[in-house]
Amino acid sequence: MRNIKELLQVLLDNQQYFNLGLCLWVDELVYKDIISYRERYILHDYINKHRPSMFSSIEAWKNSNSNYYWNRNNIVPRLNWINKHIEKLK
Repeated sequence: MRNIKELLQVLLDNQQYFNLGLCLWVDELVYKDIISYRERYILHDYINKHRPSMFSSIEAWKNSNSNYYWNRNNIVPRLNWINKHIEKLK
């Protein structure tokens, strides 16, 4: 099984499957047999435990009461979040 850093890299390597938000992106990778259901659980758990602060951006503040951390369909803040966490895990 891959560690969280490797799984975050898998997200970066499969940007073509991004749709709406981070969690749905992870789910799509399961449907495409790119990650396992267990790896999905690990990623979802990591994402939930490392939710961006509502003070990290205007988008995060506006969406603080939403299931989405950033505006839907906007991959850029999600890529920034993933890259930040890959760096933290080095």
